Amino acid sequence: MRNFLQLVCAPLRLGCLFGLCFFSLNSVHAQPQQNLPALALVGYQAFALRVSDIDRSVRFYSDVFGAAPVRDATRATYALGTSNQHFILSEAEGDEPLGFAWIGLGVRNFDRQSVTEALLQLGFSPIEAQEQGPLTRAMRFWSDEKWGQDALFFADAEGIVYRVMSTDDCGACAPAASAAGLFSAQGINHFTNFVADYERGNRLFFEGLGLGILAYQGPTSPTVSLGDGLQFLMYVGGTDNSSPSVPGRTDHVSLSVAEFDVEAIRTRLTSYGLAPSDGQRPPRALAHWVSLRQPNRGGVVGGTPEVYFSDPDGLAIQIQDAGYCGGGGYLGDQCD
Repeated sequence: MRNFLQLVCAPLRLGCLFGLCFFSLNSVHAQPQQNLPALALVGYQAFALRVSDIDRSVRFYSDVFGAAPVRDATRATYALGTSNQHFILSEAEGDEPLGFAWIGLGVRNFDRQSVTEALLQLGFSPIEAQEQGPLTRAMRFWSDEKWGQDALFFADAEGIVYRVMSTDDCGACAPAASAAGLFSAQGINHFTNFVADYERGNRLFFEGLGLGILAYQGPTSPTVSLGDGLQFLMYVGGTDNSSPSVPGRTDHVSLSVAEFDVEAIRTRLTSYGLAPSDGQRPPRALAHWVSLRQPNRGGVVGGTPEVYFSDPDGLAIQIQDAGYCGGGGYLGDQCD
């Protein structure tokens, strides 16, 4: 790790000397994405969930998705669809919080040194993995070999953790679903982050990486487009632009599924043993619910149905039609 910090600190000092480190918690003045090819995002690649009991969670997700993971004593990796997208279950250690450990962003031709230089230009600075805390890691980046030899992470100004990954990274290359699960997950659609200042969260992606808006879920609630017309990222919260006092958190991931039928999905979830719920936050474990997104949030008259369930640790997963883009229409597939 010391070699990693030595590698990045010299360009960091040089970059700041020539005025490249312009980031503050309230503003980003950085080169747009086309000038940072190492961070030209292709889409989501993966995510990791920290769970309390790996064996219990493996039984649950294997039943839900009809898939067998590649696993060891404390970790399990599931494929999503037929691409290299995947998700990882990791048993929490010590005082690690349960929930989303990181969100994986895919780039082509991943090169750790090039990504490091791009992060420096965006105003991030290096930190050792063991030094990071929920807020001390904000606007920092680090390497953590427990996730792989080239595993490179950064945390945004709100403390949300992202991992930059190769689009060739399939995790442990788990097999595609082969059994009859409750439904077939085809890929990652979006993540929703709860933060103190949603504009500050968006700024890194809109101004720093030059990404655009895919849809609005309310007059002041734009979604960040990942570029394929379907995947997006959403920051939700207030407008407190002072330094965050508590870290942001990823509330849920949304997965695309085949044959999206709200009542059929809820019937299967109930039959499996999940209890119908009103969608309280934080959700109780092993529940399912529907949120009807109304026109004031970009939905259709009567409500665009958005289906959720929670796992044994109460972690929320949303499932939607494969054409869902967070926009209008009954299926949420209208994002002009």
